Amino acid sequence: MKKNIIYLCASFLFLLAGSCTDGFEELNTDPKNPTETSVYTLFNGIIKESLPLGYNEIAAIHNEQYYFQSQQLGNVTPARPLSSGANDIWNIYYGPLKNIHLLQKMLDETQSLKTDKAHACLNILWAYKTLRTVDYVGDMPFSNAGKADLGAEYYKVEYDDQEQIYKECLTMLNDAVKVLMNTSDTDQLTFGNNDTFLKGDFELWTKFANSIILRYALQVQHTNSDFYVPLLTEAMNRPLIEGDESIGLWPGNMGNWSVDSRSASFRENNNSCLGTAMWNQMSKNDNVDGSGIIDPRCYVFFEPNIDGEWKAYPQNPDASTPVQDRGAYLTASYPDGRGEGATEQEWSNKGAGCRYSPVNFYLVSDREFIPQMFITVAEVHFLKAELYNRGIGVSQNNSLAKEEYENGIKASLDFWYNQVVEPCERWKINKPSLSQTQIDDYLEFAAYSSDESTALNQIYKQIWIDSFMQPWVGFNLYRRTKLTPRDESGNYSDGDYSFYNVIYPESEKLYNNDNFQNATQGNNTSNKKLFWHK
Repeated sequence: MKKNIIYLCASFLFLLAGSCTDGFEELNTDPKNPTETSVYTLFNGIIKESLPLGYNEIAAIHNEQYYFQSQQLGNVTPARPLSSGANDIWNIYYGPLKNIHLLQKMLDETQSLKTDKAHACLNILWAYKTLRTVDYVGDMPFSNAGKADLGAEYYKVEYDDQEQIYKECLTMLNDAVKVLMNTSDTDQLTFGNNDTFLKGDFELWTKFANSIILRYALQVQHTNSDFYVPLLTEAMNRPLIEGDESIGLWPGNMGNWSVDSRSASFRENNNSCLGTAMWNQMSKNDNVDGSGIIDPRCYVFFEPNIDGEWKAYPQNPDASTPVQDRGAYLTASYPDGRGEGATEQEWSNKGAGCRYSPVNFYLVSDREFIPQMFITVAEVHFLKAELYNRGIGVSQNNSLAKEEYENGIKASLDFWYNQVVEPCERWKINKPSLSQTQIDDYLEFAAYSSDESTALNQIYKQIWIDSFMQPWVGFNLYRRTKLTPRDESGNYSDGDYSFYNVIYPESEKLYNNDNFQNATQGNNTSNKKLFWHK
C-alpha cells in the first residue's frame, strides 16, 4: 500500500507513538510515574503533530487566499496550488487522530491516578483542531475517522455534517470545562511539563476552552440561537484568558521546535505588502513620511519601502499599477536566519523594486521567539464587547461594551509591543517602542461610538487588525459579518471575492470515493459557503 494512503485518506490513518517525539524527547519523562511514561509521550506527540501550522497551509491558504479575501494584506498573488494546502490540513488533522483515540483508551486503562481532567485536556485539543479544520472544508469525516484499527468498516468512512460537528465540538468543550472546574475532584493525572502547550495548567486549559467557545459559538449563533446562545452565556460566566495569557505556540516553551513554516511561506509570498484597506485604518492621511500613522501596530506589522517611505499598494490594482518587487530581502533570511545579527545595510536591502511598505522583516522571519497564535486576550475582549453591544447571551449594555472595546485595544497594543516585539532578541533594527502618549492618542482616535451600529463596526475592525497574523480569524469574521474594513475602489470586482472553502485533497477521491462523491456531488470547488457564511 502506498505511503500517501496512510497520511491522506481520512479514514485509514495511523501514526506510531514513537514517531511523535522529534525535538520533544527531553520533555517525555515522568520519574514519579514511570509506568505511565507512554501516556505523556503520546500526549506530547499529539501536540507536536496537531498544533503547528503547515508550510503549505500558510502559503497556499492563508497567504494566497485568506489575506486577499479579508484584505488584511495587499498585492496577494496565488503561486501554489490550493491542493497543496488541502493536503497539509488533511495530514495535520487526520495524521494524529489515531493517536488521540489510542490515548483516550490508555487514559481509560490508567490505574494509578484519576484521568478525568487529562481526558478533558485531550478533548479540548481535539475539539479545537476539529473546529479549525471544519472551518476550512465544511463537511468532513469526524465521528468514525481514525478508527481503522477497529476493522475494515472504518477504512472508508462517511462525512459528518458540518453543523453537527460544530455542535459536538462545542458540547465537548463545554463538558471539558465543567470537569476542569470541579475543584473537589483530586488525585488527577496531569501531563505537567510534558504538556508543551499549556504545561498541564488546568486553569489555563479551562480559560482556553472557554475563550474558544466564545469565538466559535458567536461565529455560528445566528444559525441556531437556541443551541449556541446558552453556551455563550455559560462561557461569559466562567474564566476567560486575560492579562498575558494569549494562547499560542511559543517556541521557547516547546523544546527543540521553531516556527519554520512561517518564514518559509512568507519567503514564497515575498511581495505581499501593506494594502490600502489596512493603511486606511492605520493612518489619518497618505503622507509618505508616516506622519499620519495613528495605529502603533503599523510599525509592528509593516516597514517603509526601499526609499524609507510609507506607501500602500492599491487593494484593487489595474494594469497600470507599478509592481512590487522586494527582491531577495526576505528570501535571504531563510534558511540562514539573517534576522540574527542583521546590520542596517542588510535590513534595508529590500530590492530596488520595493515600492510599497512590505510586511515587517522580523515579524515573519523570526522563528525562535515570535509565537504562532491561536487566540489573543484582545480578541476575547472584543468578542465580549460584541456580545454586550448586541445583547447576545447577556443583557445589552453599551457601557460594558465600551469598556471591553477599550480593554481590547489596550490588550492588543500590550501584546504586540510588550509580549512580542520588546522581548524578541532578534528584532534589532528599527525596533519600535510604545509610549503612553501613543496609546492615549489612539484610544482617542478610535473612540467608541455612541451609535450601536457604528460601534459594532469598530469592534469588527479591531478584531480584523489584531488578527493580522491569524488571517483565518479575519477571513472568518468577514464571511460571518461582511462588515470588516474593505477598499472597494479601483478595479474592484465581487467575483474576485468568491473564495469560501478549501477543497478536499485528491486522496479522498482516490481512496474514499463513494463518501467523497456523496459529500461533494463531484463539485470539489472553493466557492461553496459553509452553513454560517453570509
